Formats: sequence, C-alpha cells, structure tokens
Amino acid sequence: MIIRGNIMSQSLIVAIILIAMIISFFAGYIPMAATALAVPMLLQITGVLSFKDAWAGFSSSTVISLVVLFILGGILNQTTFLDDLKHFVVTKLGAGAKGKRRVLLAAMLMSVVFSTFASPVSAMAIMLPIVVTIATETGLPVKNTIKACTDVACSSNNVLPVGTALTAYITFNGYLEAAGASERFRFADPFLAKIPIFVIFFAYIYFVGFKHYAKIDSAYEAQAEGRKEAEAKKNDKKRAELTPFQNKLGKVLFFGSAAAMIITSTFTKIDLYIVGAFAILIALAAKVISQKEAIRSIRWETIFIYGGTVSLSTAMNDSGLNEIIANGISGVLGGVTNVYLVAGVFFLTSFLMTQFASNRTVGAVFRPLSIAAAVGLGMDPRFTLLAIHYGSSLSTLTPMATSAQLLAFNEGGFKMKEFVIGSVVPALVYFITFMVWFPICFNVL
Repeated sequence: MIIRGNIMSQSLIVAIILIAMIISFFAGYIPMAATALAVPMLLQITGVLSFKDAWAGFSSSTVISLVVLFILGGILNQTTFLDDLKHFVVTKLGAGAKGKRRVLLAAMLMSVVFSTFASPVSAMAIMLPIVVTIATETGLPVKNTIKACTDVACSSNNVLPVGTALTAYITFNGYLEAAGASERFRFADPFLAKIPIFVIFFAYIYFVGFKHYAKIDSAYEAQAEGRKEAEAKKNDKKRAELTPFQNKLGKVLFFGSAAAMIITSTFTKIDLYIVGAFAILIALAAKVISQKEAIRSIRWETIFIYGGTVSLSTAMNDSGLNEIIANGISGVLGGVTNVYLVAGVFFLTSFLMTQFASNRTVGAVFRPLSIAAAVGLGMDPRFTLLAIHYGSSLSTLTPMATSAQLLAFNEGGFKMKEFVIGSVVPALVYFITFMVWFPICFNVL
C-alpha cells in the first residue's frame, strides 16, 4: 500500500529521508547497505517515486559497469601480476629514503591518467587492487593512499583537453548566450582555469593532506595485511593451476580492456561495460577465472549502497527539493553585490549538494540560476558559472558523492566521520585556490 504525500509535501518527505540517511550513516548502528536499501523502499512507500524510478539504480549502466570492473579485478588477482608488482615496488620504486614518496606519487598520477581518459569510477575500480598492494608492501597507510588516489581522480576533470572536456567551452557559452550575457569562454579557458587549481590541490594532498585523511589504524592495517596474505595463499593455489598462457592471457585481458575502455570512451559511444564484458567472457571460456570466483570478486556492499542511495538524487530532483534550495540561495543573494561572496556561496552550495545528489543534476539546476544572478547583479557570469561547475564536480566529501568515493570508502574500511573530516581541508584548499585564481585568470575584478 502506497502512502501518498498529501499530509506533507514530497520535497519535505525527501528532505526527512535524506537527513535520516545521513544520521544513520554517521551513527553506524545500522549497516550502510541496509540503510541504503531502506531509501528506495521509503521513497516508494511514500509515493515520491514509482517502483521503476525508486529501484532504477540497480539496473543502471553504472551498476553494470561496477560489476564488470569488479570481475576484471578478480581476473587480475588470478594472475601473477600483483606479485610481480610487489617485487618491483619493493626492489625498485620503493627502495631508498624517498621510496614511499615515489610510490605515492606514481599511484596518484596513475589514478589521474586513468580518470582523465576514462572516468573516476573505472579508474579506481582498476587502480584499487594495485593501490592496496603497493601501499601494503611499502608501508604506506592503506586508507590514506586509497583516499588520496580517489580524490585526485575525482577532481581531474577539465585538466586535459580530452573527451567531453574538449567541448566544455561550447556548453558553457550556450548557457551564457541563453541568459543574454555578453561574456564568452575561449577554447582553452576551462583548462587555464582548472590546471593551477588542480596542481595546488594535488600538491597539498601529496605533501600535507595525505597524512591527515585518517589516523593510522594499526588494527586495520594488520587486518589488511592478513587479508592480503590469506588472499595470496588462496590465489597461489589457483595460480598453480593456471598455465603460462592463461596467466599471460589474464594480464592481457585486464590491461587490454582498460586500454580499450579509454579509447572507446574517448572516440566512440560504446559503453565501457560492453568492452569489459567481452574480456570476462574470454577469461571464463579460457578458464582464467571460474564462475564462482567471478561472482565472489563482486563487492556487493558497494552495489547495494550505490543502487539504494542513487534514488535519493532522483527524488531530490523530481520533488523539486533541488529547486527549492536553489531559489532560497537566489533569494538570499538578492541584495548582495560582492562578486566573491556570490561566487563563494554558489560554489559551496553546489559542493555540499553534490555530496548527496548527482553532480549532473546539481549542475543542471544551478548553472542557469548562477548566470542569471550574476547578470542581474552586473557581475561577470563566468565566475559564478565555473563556481557551480567546479563546486558540483568536487565529489570528495562523502561516499554518496560518487561511485569512486564509495569504492574507496568500502575498500579502506573507513568510518563515516573520519571519511568526511579527512576530506574537509583538501576541499577548502581547492575552494580557496579557485576563489583566488579565477579573478586573476579572467581579470573579472
């Protein structure tokens, strides 16, 4: 029986469910996966979403992609690659007084490259087994290494002129033209604006922020080491059964599919899960991995949390909660003429909202509003437009912000409180750098 939202508005119902979910996640009394599954149930029961919309997250291309990427990681685990990597890291890259720093830098740069040419979630699904292995072998704190790599991967959009970033200025100019603004972006402007911000963000995490993501948890590190040893023993038995050809084939399938995903996502519209699925079929047929091992490699908690919480983003949009928040911000800024304050409020609002809602949804709601507000106040709308764009794409504060952060949260064994607290200062560094650099870059003051 569906309880219609006639006593209270649907937007209020969604707000209550959102707050309850956040409290439950922070309290930690109920497993996150169970709380996440309760979200679509409540949204359907209250009539905010239909059955189809409430549970659509579990049949989305993102979930299919996650399953495929998890199994590809399982294929890699069947080969000797991680053992070979450990040997290289210990004897070559990680040797010497600055060995740990070199390993951390290499892991962060690899995450950025994968993310730039593919996507943050595919980058981290590919990188996590590698990151955990090299962190464990070199003595780097596993949690901190995972979070550092994930944060730089999630914030690397528009750093290089590849993929959709090539046409970013066209999209931005379309918004400006529709609002009647005279200002326009040139082709290189989004990159000139983003690169210094990202470099400072990256450098802060590498030199300072990395240490403060989480306290060194000796128990967790010991458990991680124990899990790796147990998994290594289990895989050693399997590897003994793999022929040299199967071992090489597993490596080729993993890295070949990763390269194919980068190429297809850059030059075609082929979904990455199709590329990965072909590799999995070949691996199963060649007995590089068994059906049971493939299923076992899927991180079901991640699937449940993503599939459950993504419906909240849909509900926030359909119920009008996003627009209510946006209009409230616009009303508050009605008499404000300070360009820094206006851009800062838009950045922080979109940043906070994207931690619980889709960045595409947040951007779609706030971009036209930010331009209209700037034009009405006689300000350069490029400042407020990029404040929304960068704020809504800085998905680093919560595991609900993006699937990549959810992977990091589960793989690192984080508690919600430490995950959020550790992410605050890097986000502030990003925000302050944007507020200082943009006016200089575009001479808007």
